[in-house]
Amino acid sequence: MVKSVEKQLFLRDADGGVTPFDAMELQTRLIGAFLATGLREDSSMAEEIVLALEYTLLRSPRPEPVFSNSEVDTAIIRLLENTGFPEAAAAFRRTGSERITRIAVSPAALERLFAAHLGCSAERAARIAGTVADSLARLDIREATPHLLLEFARHYERDLAEREQLTVVPAGHTPPKVTLTREDIYRLLPEAPRQLADAGVLRINGITTLFPSVRFFFFMKNFAILHAMSAPVTELEVIPKLYTAGNALEEARSAILQALEICDPLPCCLAMPDVFDFLESFADSAPDPALAAELAGALTAGLKCELYNLAFD
Repeated sequence: MVKSVEKQLFLRDADGGVTPFDAMELQTRLIGAFLATGLREDSSMAEEIVLALEYTLLRSPRPEPVFSNSEVDTAIIRLLENTGFPEAAAAFRRTGSERITRIAVSPAALERLFAAHLGCSAERAARIAGTVADSLARLDIREATPHLLLEFARHYERDLAEREQLTVVPAGHTPPKVTLTREDIYRLLPEAPRQLADAGVLRINGITTLFPSVRFFFFMKNFAILHAMSAPVTELEVIPKLYTAGNALEEARSAILQALEICDPLPCCLAMPDVFDFLESFADSAPDPALAAELAGALTAGLKCELYNLAFD
């Protein structure tokens, strides 16, 4: 069975309805925003941006993992703007489906808004609400959109954190001191994972500051070709070889952490983009998520960490 982090985020729409967070839907919107602004080559960052957002939301101190659609959109827009993609941010903003609402300014209303969206303590939310209310009163602003109010709040939240000399670091996660390109990682790989990489079975993305993580891509059809498998293969034939490959993944992960000179493990992600094609071509099986999960479980058994994210597409 795959060792993965148990998690589930939920979104609340403007009418109060709650639905599960859909990472693929958000990623599709992001890709569309990059393409709409002529940034086709940068559209590959969409997955990393969504992972960064999801990782941050899951570590929010709020009691329940429920976030508004507008809050998620605002966070994505800020990420795009802060990473140098203001045009994509504007295009993404235009795809939002939330109705634009306005909130009457009062300390009580602001406190409720900030407590729900800032992910800070109730005491801090109340202090920020009072400061924002005073500032808006001086500007004679009696109502505003949630987006504008949250921008005011984040300004004062940063100012308050700086004065209190706070350092915000996600729980259990130390950012790496350096980044690594895909080529850097290939050069430091031990023999077993390097052989998988040379055969087109394994790809490891570079380490970036946007979402520092070890991200494996494992291609099952090339894995079958490497081991001269022919259809129909059986689980008894495939799974022992996946256990061995999983040990190679752990060797690669350990080498990466050693190169980064960090003690805390980075989140580990695995994608098996062609696993359903493999099942159809080599195992005479229809796309079966349960069987795909069993293969992934064998592959990840050797990892000495929880798997943060598993994708079959």
